[in-house]
Amino acid sequence: MFYIGIAMLGIFAFSKLGVDLLPNVVLPHLMVQTTYNNATPEEIEKLVTEPLESAVGTIPGVKDIKSVSKEGVSIISIDFVWGTEIDKTILTLREKLDNIRFVLPREAGRPSIIRANPSSTPIMSLVVSYKSRKSKVENRKLGEQTNSEYLDHYSPSYEIERLISLKEISRVIFKRRLEQLDGVAQAVLTGGLEREILIEVDLVKLDMYEITYNQIESSLKSSNVNLPAGSIMKGLFRYSMRTLGEYANVEEIGTTIIKRNENGSVILLRDIANIKENFTEREGLTRLNGAETVGLLIYKEPESNTVSISESVNSILKILEEEYPEYDMLVVSDQADLIQNAISNVKQEILFGGVLAVFVLFFFLGSLRNIFIIGITIPSSLVLTVLLMYLFEINFNIISLGGIAVGIGMLLDNAIVVIENIHRHEQNGLNKRMASILGASEVAMPITAATLTTIAVFLPLIFVKGIAGELFKDQSYAIAFSLSASIITALTLIPMLASREKLTLIKRKEKYEKDYLVINYPTGKNIFSRILFWIRFPFVFMFRSIIYIVVKGLICLSKYFSNYFSKFFKIVDNWMEKLIEKYELLLEWALKNKKTTILITATLLLLTILAALDIDKEFIPETPQDQFIVELHFPKGTSLEGNAEITSKVERVILAQSNVLFAVSNIGRVNEFDFMNKDQTSVNKTNIIVKLDSYKSFYDVQKRLNAILKELGNIKYSFKQVKTAYSTLLDPSENDIEIKIKNNTMDKAYLAADTVLNKINSANISGLTSLRIGTEKGIPEYQIKINREKCGNYGIQIKEVSQFISNIVKGSVVTYLSDFDKKIAINIKTPNTNRDAISDVLNESIISNNLKIPLRELIDVELTKSYNEIWHENQRRTVYLYANVEDGNISNIIKELESIVSSVDNDKKQTITIGGTNDEIKDSFSKLYIALIISVLLMYMVLAMEFESFLFPFIILFSVPLGLIGGILLLYVLGESISIISIMGLIILVGIADNDAVVKVEFIMRKRKEGLAMNDAIMQAGKDRFRPIVMNSFTVIFALIPMMIGIGVGTQLRISLSLAVAGGLLSATFLTLIVIPVLYTYFEKWSNKKY
Repeated sequence: MFYIGIAMLGIFAFSKLGVDLLPNVVLPHLMVQTTYNNATPEEIEKLVTEPLESAVGTIPGVKDIKSVSKEGVSIISIDFVWGTEIDKTILTLREKLDNIRFVLPREAGRPSIIRANPSSTPIMSLVVSYKSRKSKVENRKLGEQTNSEYLDHYSPSYEIERLISLKEISRVIFKRRLEQLDGVAQAVLTGGLEREILIEVDLVKLDMYEITYNQIESSLKSSNVNLPAGSIMKGLFRYSMRTLGEYANVEEIGTTIIKRNENGSVILLRDIANIKENFTEREGLTRLNGAETVGLLIYKEPESNTVSISESVNSILKILEEEYPEYDMLVVSDQADLIQNAISNVKQEILFGGVLAVFVLFFFLGSLRNIFIIGITIPSSLVLTVLLMYLFEINFNIISLGGIAVGIGMLLDNAIVVIENIHRHEQNGLNKRMASILGASEVAMPITAATLTTIAVFLPLIFVKGIAGELFKDQSYAIAFSLSASIITALTLIPMLASREKLTLIKRKEKYEKDYLVINYPTGKNIFSRILFWIRFPFVFMFRSIIYIVVKGLICLSKYFSNYFSKFFKIVDNWMEKLIEKYELLLEWALKNKKTTILITATLLLLTILAALDIDKEFIPETPQDQFIVELHFPKGTSLEGNAEITSKVERVILAQSNVLFAVSNIGRVNEFDFMNKDQTSVNKTNIIVKLDSYKSFYDVQKRLNAILKELGNIKYSFKQVKTAYSTLLDPSENDIEIKIKNNTMDKAYLAADTVLNKINSANISGLTSLRIGTEKGIPEYQIKINREKCGNYGIQIKEVSQFISNIVKGSVVTYLSDFDKKIAINIKTPNTNRDAISDVLNESIISNNLKIPLRELIDVELTKSYNEIWHENQRRTVYLYANVEDGNISNIIKELESIVSSVDNDKKQTITIGGTNDEIKDSFSKLYIALIISVLLMYMVLAMEFESFLFPFIILFSVPLGLIGGILLLYVLGESISIISIMGLIILVGIADNDAVVKVEFIMRKRKEGLAMNDAIMQAGKDRFRPIVMNSFTVIFALIPMMIGIGVGTQLRISLSLAVAGGLLSATFLTLIVIPVLYTYFEKWSNKKY
C-alpha cells in the first residue's frame, strides 16, 4: 500500500511539474542606460558615464563594472557576486542614481535600470514579406533585380512604397497582435522604411526674408497643438471644451505662418521650404534571400513558458496569413524547437538507457523472476524521484532530466547487490523468506554507505557559486533524489517481492480455468438484482474473457520460451564461471606481484596526468544547430549602401549551397535593444542567418562557405552560432577570446592593441579566427571649435551656433503629424546639396539680432579621426581585441597568446589581460575543482563512520583516481575536450567509482572476521562479489550508451559527460577488482589490526 500511495502522489507531482529548457536562474547582472542626444562619445564619457560609475561603484556586492559611451547614449553593465539579492539591489541602485541626477547634464535623460536575464534574447524571429517571394531561386533573382532600387534612398519607386507599407502593417497589425499574446513582453521591428514629413528649407530665402531656424521651429510647435479650454455650464449639464489645432495633413503644414511683415503680409512655410512625404534615413536593413523585408523579434516575459508562447505565436500567424493572404510570415528561428527536441532527446535517452540496463540484467541474472523484481525498481524509484522534485520545486529541464538519465543505471546498483545476495543465500539452501531477510540485512550497511558517499559528492555542487553551480544544482538534486529512492526500494521493495513464493504454471492454469470465468447468478427474490445482473453480464463476461485469454497466452508463451531461456542462462552461467576462474588467476598473480601491479597502475596514472595537461579545454562544447551566422566586417567608414552591395555577393554564394533553406541578412544596425554587445553590429557590419535543412550539415556547409569566401578577397568574415537563451546562459561570452588593453589614455591603449594585433597576425596561430579590434578608430570626423570671443562680440549664444550647424547638416525633428495612432516625425533640414562638403557649411550665414554673420567667422574646423565608442572596465579605459577559436583548442591558443602579450612593451599605467571564454574557464574550473576536493573529504568522513577507521577509507578513495584514468583517457583518445560538462561527468564518476570498492572491502573485512586468512578472504570476496560488481558497472555503462551516441540537437553537451562517466567506470571496475585487494593487504599490515 505504501508504494501504491507513492505512485499516486508521484503521478500527481508529474502532472504539476513545469517543463522548460533550463533552470530558472536569476543572473546577478544589471544595466544602466542613460541617453544624452547629439553628444559625442567623449562627452558622454566625461559628463554621464564617469559620474554614474562613481555612484554605482559604492553599491555593496559589486564584482565588475563595464561601460560603453557611444554617440547619444551611456550604458553601464554591473556584475554582482552570486547570491546578491537583485530586487533589493535595484532599490539601492535607483536611490544612488536619483541622488546623482543633478550632476548630469540637464538635457540627459533619467538613467533607466535594465534587469538582464536569459529571456532578454528573442525566443522567436520572423520575417514579413509579400507572397511573391516563393522560393529560394525566385527570391535570389528578385534580390538581384531590386537591390539597387532598395538602396536608392532618394528615388521614389513602387518598391519603396511597398517597403513603407510593409513596415506600417507590420507595426499596426502584426506587432500588436503578437504583443497581445500571454507571455510576450514585446515584439521588436527591424528593417523596412519609416515615413516622415521632410521640410527642406531654402537657405537663400531665409536670408532674403531674414528668418531664422528658431523662428520656423517655434512657429511649427505653436501651430500644432490641441489644448483643453475648460468647461461651460448649460442648464444642469457641464460641457468640456477643447481647441483643436493639430495638423491634419501635409497641406496644412505648408500654411503655417512663419513671419508677419510690417506691411501686414505674411510669409508661410511653403513660401520658404519644400514640404513632402519621405522616409527616415536609416542605419540598417533586413533582407530575406537578397530581397528587402521586415523582421520581427519576439521577446518573452521572464517567468513565461517558451513552448506555450511559441504555440500561441504559430497559431496567430496562421490566422494572420488567412486574414492577410498577400503577406508571408516566415519563422526564421524558434527556441521552442530547441527545447522540445532537447527534452525529447533526454526522455528517449532515459527510456532506451533503462531498456539497455534491464537487458544487462537479463544477460547476467539468469532468472526472469529476478529481472522482473529488479526491473520494477526503475519505475518505483523514478516515481519517488519525481515526487521529491515536486516537493523541492525543481522542474523538468535538460539539466534535471540529464541527472535522471545519468542516474537511470545507478538506480539498479543497490537492487542488484541485494537481489544477488538473496539469490546466493537461496542457492545455499535457505527458503525465500529467510534468504530475503538475511540477504538484505547483510548488504544494508555497505550499500547505504556507498549511496551516501555518492550523494555526498553532489552536496558541494549545490553550494557552488556562479553559473556552473546554478546549472548543475538541479542535476545534483535529481541524482541525489534518484539514489535516495533507489536505496529505499532496494531495502524494502526488493526483499518483499523476493520473499514471495511464485505459483507454478500448472496451478495458475488450473486456477484461471476453474474459477475465473465463473459468474455467480444472484440468489433470492430481489428482481432488481437479477435485472442488474443481466445488464452487467455481457460487459463482465467480455472483460473476464479478455483477461483470461491474455493470461493464458502469457502462460503458454512463458512455457514455450522457458526452455530456450534456460539454455541461454546456462550458457551465460558457464561463461561467467570461466570468467571468474580467469579473474581468480589474475587476482592471484596480482597478490603475488604486488609491486608490479602498483607500478602498472602508477604508470597509467602518469599517462592520465599527461593527457589531462595536453587535452583541449573549453567552457562549453560547441553544439551544431540547424542555423548559424556569417558575420561580415567591412572597412571603417563603409556606407550602408556599400555594405549592402557587397553583402549581396555573399548572399548569392550562400544561397547557391545545397542544404541551405534560406538566408536572412541584418545589414548595419537593426536592433537597438542589443545594449551591451561589445562587438555590436554597426553600419559597416552584417549578420547573415543561414538556415539549414538539418543540424547534420552544420559543419559541412561552413567548410564549403569558408573555402569560397576566402577566394572573394578583402571580405573579413567569421562564423558564429545563433544566440539563444540556452547558449546565452551557458556561454555568456560574446567571443572565445578577449584581449583587454587598459590605459587611461585612449590613444595609447589603441596603439598597444594595434601592436598586439600585428604580432598575433605575424605568429599565424593555427585555429585562431576573426581577429579584430572592437573599438573603431579612423572614422573621419570634423571637429568644429566655436570661437567664444567672436560669438560674444556678435551677441550669439554657443548653443545657437551649434543648433544652426546641426539643423543645416543633420536636421531636427520639431514636432509630429498625428496619423490615427501613429506620430509621423516632421523633420526640418536643408537640401542634400548643402551637405556635400564642409565648404558648403562654412559658406552659410547665421542670422542673429538682425545681423547676417558668415559661419566661417565664428568657427574653426579640424579634420580628425575619432573613436566610435569608448569602453571602460572597472572605471578604466579599455580597448578590446576579439577572436574566435576553431575546433575548441582554446587552451593551447591561450598559451601562445600569453607568450605574445608578455612580449609587448608595457608601461606601468597599462595592463594587458586575456579574457572572454578564458575567464569563464578559469572561474568555473576552479570552483568545480574546489567542489571536487570537498566531495572527496565528505566521502572520507562517511567511509570513516562506516568502517570505524581513519585508515581503511583511504583504500576506497584510491578508486577515485582509478576511475579518472579511464574517464580522462577516453576523452583524450576520442578527441573530446575538458569542459564544465565533462568535469561534471568526472565528479559524478567520483561518486559512483567507489561503490564497488566499498562493497568489496566490506566483504573482505567480514571474511577476515570469520577467521579466513588474508589471501583466502580476498579470493573469496573477489569470487562472491565479481558478478554484482560487473553487473553494477555494466548497467550504468549500458544505460549511458544512448547519451554517448548523441543523436539529435543539443546532445553534444551530454556526450562528454557520459563518456567521462562510462570510461571512468570501465577502468574503475577492472582496477577495483585487481588493485583494491592489493592495496588492502598493505593497509591491513599498516593498521596492525588482528581478526
